[in-house]
Amino acid sequence: MKQSEELRAKLDELHISAREAYNKSLGNEQYQRIMIDIYDLIRECINMGMVHTDYWIDDYYLAHRALHELGIQGYNVSLEKDDGADKEWRLYIDWSDVDLDPNKKYILPMDDVYSLDCYGNSLTGYTYKGTNGSWFMAVIGTNVNGEDIERLGYTVTAKDLEYAPEWVKVLEPVEVEG
Repeated sequence: MKQSEELRAKLDELHISAREAYNKSLGNEQYQRIMIDIYDLIRECINMGMVHTDYWIDDYYLAHRALHELGIQGYNVSLEKDDGADKEWRLYIDWSDVDLDPNKKYILPMDDVYSLDCYGNSLTGYTYKGTNGSWFMAVIGTNVNGEDIERLGYTVTAKDLEYAPEWVKVLEPVEVEG
């Protein structure tokens, strides 16, 4: 009986009402507007010869999403709560020492995606962009190095990552040397 009550409580925690779903979708629109504003601000700063800027966001969730997105894009970013304001977050964006070579190559290992082949050798999951522009997952031996992965066509460029879907952007890219 107690287990049933615990399960019901857990389901109630996971339940999302239509109103909550609607509010979250509005958050996505707001997030997109924030990112457009941030990129416009960065362009203005670049035109003025600046290499960093601040952007203020009222919502922690949206601020954290922007922090993550900019970090993936290669910016140096930090997020701080403004002590003087109740709910404002300062997003500091810096691109002064960032190498944003669009042709730089990366591999995209997928944490906790692993298996064994028929010989008992360890395999690890990687994400890559196919020749048709779609994103895929490959399971490759852990003894394969970056050069082999590149030769197999499983590397992506920084430019690929700019236009990648969200599920790819959450992966931590590892630069391929050479």
